[in-house]
Amino acid sequence: MTTWIRSGLCVDHDHLFVVLRGPTRGRPLSADGLDEILDGVRRRTGLPRLSCHHLRHTCLTRLREAGMALEAVQAQAGHPRSSSPGSISTWPTRGW
Repeated sequence: MTTWIRSGLCVDHDHLFVVLRGPTRGRPLSADGLDEILDGVRRRTGLPRLSCHHLRHTCLTRLREAGMALEAVQAQAGHPRSSSPGSISTWPTRGW
């Protein structure tokens, strides 16, 4: 499917995140590309660590804190069902 996005860029995929500048403009943003962006954010904000994996765990933790059932969070994460409670890792948070 070919789609025109607001910038006038024609894309032939259905990826949500695309490269906005440079020779790969309009192509799907890779995990490595996102890590590069996050590394810049980390440097500008002074955070000690930040990665796609951190964002994944943060999202899953927030879903669980918001009351989503563990099984639903597991499904969202793509984890197989497990009979052991708390079989996916969420991170404790402060002040959320």
